[in-house]
Amino acid sequence: MRRLWGEATGHAVAAFPVSGRPMPVPFLDALVRLKRAAAETNRELGLLDGAVADAIVAAAGRLLAGGLWDQFPVDLYQTGSATSSNMNANEVIAALAGEADPSVEVLPHEHVNRCQSSNDVVPSAMRIATAVALRRDLLPALDGLHAELAAKTAEFWEVLKVARTHLQDATPMRLGQEFHGWAGQVAGARGRIERALTELGPLPLGGTAVGTGLNAHPEFAARTAARLSAELGVELSETDNHFCAQSTLDDMVSAHAAVRTAALALHKVGCDIRLLATGPRAGLGELRVPDVKVSSSIMPGKVPPSVIESLTMVVARVVGNDATVAFSQTGSILELNVMMPVVIDSALESIELLSAATRNVTRQCVRGLEATEVGPAQVRRSVMLTTALSPHIGYAAAAEITRDALASGEEIERVALRHGISAEQFAAWCDPVTMTGDPHLPGTAPPA
Repeated sequence: MRRLWGEATGHAVAAFPVSGRPMPVPFLDALVRLKRAAAETNRELGLLDGAVADAIVAAAGRLLAGGLWDQFPVDLYQTGSATSSNMNANEVIAALAGEADPSVEVLPHEHVNRCQSSNDVVPSAMRIATAVALRRDLLPALDGLHAELAAKTAEFWEVLKVARTHLQDATPMRLGQEFHGWAGQVAGARGRIERALTELGPLPLGGTAVGTGLNAHPEFAARTAARLSAELGVELSETDNHFCAQSTLDDMVSAHAAVRTAALALHKVGCDIRLLATGPRAGLGELRVPDVKVSSSIMPGKVPPSVIESLTMVVARVVGNDATVAFSQTGSILELNVMMPVVIDSALESIELLSAATRNVTRQCVRGLEATEVGPAQVRRSVMLTTALSPHIGYAAAAEITRDALASGEEIERVALRHGISAEQFAAWCDPVTMTGDPHLPGTAPPA
């Protein structure tokens, strides 16, 4: 196929020979969908001839069907408003429209770009692409992980273990409680993503060049946003403050911060699992990770936590991308941000990577985790059972028993007996099950 793009795109290709990386396809997809919805709205408002609008809609449909994204060659590191990408889209859509029906003249600026400016279209497409990726990819991935962690909470509810604070022995807990804590982190991450979606919904569309709405029909933005919202399944609307929406990245910085927080939450979960699975004989060894057949080149039978290591590297990338997105707010100068392309690429990469890594760690790690006998065995030897003695004999006396047990290496129950605590008293006061608190699995406790 011949080149569909025209003079403006050619100038951009020549001006920005930087990375050889074009704009991400999810952004281009959102941009083309916006152009299609705009044409339908402009036909409805009487601003475009029906045949011209139909040709634009059909051309956009051809692009969305795939196979033509190579017609968008403008480098990622281009003009900071991504004006060249907007003009690239206008030219390609106009060319495709002309090929489909040579009797209809479709012009890039007059028709495809009607009621629009790069300065409101690009930040709108940026928000749309980010919102779609969060809704379609990251939220389902987090839901899947949360479901597996909740299942493990139930599976491991009766497994006792020694908790650790400061990486030192603490009081007994249930292994299921540990998983319940991790599930809570994932639920919290999901809630933050949902709140980010509400911030991304109001679009700058309709503000045109600087937010005044010059050359745009007053109903254009609201109608187009409603079309896109119905099509994509995300809540979109016209912003109530075009000057803010076009000149800042506040909502993108906030949305990516939610992605970064989710990534760091998963890092904590993954590294906790990795720590509990250290060994199997010379470490904590309370969990056994599934063998994904990625072993050592020199040590036969070694089962490293490779899937978790993959996740941690994704988290590193997300944290780096977050620094890029945050710094790009410095490109918000007067009426326009001029660092949008790198924000678009960073945000979409973070969502794509974190979604994939989350699905992978769910399927190939969490789902197959097994509890060993190490945790319950350590509970029986734990000196921190003496914590439950404090209400009965006082903190100082309980501390003395603890120090005695640590120094002698004897079983804590035997040491307590030497200090005047009978076996019956010790069993009643220092019952590990009772010390774990509420015996009911979360969500199953009887009503009060």
